[in-house]
Amino acid sequence: MIAPPGAFDTEFTAYVRSRGLWRDDTAGALLERWSSFVEECEHGYREDEFAYANEVMSRTTLEAAMRAPSLARFPETAVLRGQVAAIDARFRRLLVEDAHRGIDVEEWWLRGVVRYAGHRLAREWKQSFGFDVEVVRRSRA
Repeated sequence: MIAPPGAFDTEFTAYVRSRGLWRDDTAGALLERWSSFVEECEHGYREDEFAYANEVMSRTTLEAAMRAPSLARFPETAVLRGQVAAIDARFRRLLVEDAHRGIDVEEWWLRGVVRYAGHRLAREWKQSFGFDVEVVRRSRA
């Protein structure tokens, strides 16, 4: 039998949905999405600028949830914060920091750009922003 979601899970999903998200609306799903995205970036992100922006927003949603007063009382929020921090450490190593200087420094995951990308993303960032990143032809793994 499947156990019903606990109070944290219910509150987390309600919070995320109040922000307009209807998929990846649990802590586990968002954490998995952030982790998978970082793993892709470790090998050289191969999608386009739009997909990158969409994927990195999982971290923005996690940040908002970790700061939400309605979730602060749950011990699961502290656990989530630790899990996010571990993934963040991997992502920070991949970034050309301060590429987007107009973005608040607290949103460092949006302010930087990954230094390894496929041809399409590297070309788009060069055209849109003048950024040069290393083009990865095959997996970096």
